[in-house]
Amino acid sequence: MATFEQKLARGDKTAFEQLIRENQNKIYAVCLNMLKNPHDAQDAAQETFFKAYKTAALFKGLSRVETWLTKIAVNTCLDMLRSRKPTVDIDEAYDVAAGETTESIADKNAKVRAVRQALARLPDDMRTVIVLRDIEGLSYEDAAAALKLNLGTFRSRLSRAREKLKKILLENGELF
Repeated sequence: MATFEQKLARGDKTAFEQLIRENQNKIYAVCLNMLKNPHDAQDAAQETFFKAYKTAALFKGLSRVETWLTKIAVNTCLDMLRSRKPTVDIDEAYDVAAGETTESIADKNAKVRAVRQALARLPDDMRTVIVLRDIEGLSYEDAAAALKLNLGTFRSRLSRAREKLKKILLENGELF
């Protein structure tokens, strides 16, 4: 019996539909965190799956399918970022938790906006490592594989990115 990866490589439409169902929300979230625009994120996610379908036969199974797909999404987003001017950050909507006041919600929203604005000021390579590890929660190994970096390089870049983000937040008086 063929593995899921082998089915994908053969162009099995059922396997590809399963890939989309299981990963569409995660890929959209990666794209949204990188592009900061829901419409662009939707376009990038769609382009990611299109590229994955076209290149599925090249997938060698050296990493998890999700890591391979995330790498395609990151590269697609980076291509889009290079080809356009930055856009305005999106605002996060929060559910009101029990006991939260209007002031605490406004404070939380202000903090999220401050971090998003600081992230937008980072170079693409630094923003990408923070998005993959700290926002999307990928393991160090999976994030490094998605970016084709060795683990030590990824950890070093992440450390420098976090320091630069902290510096930006401190400069703006936004560190809380």
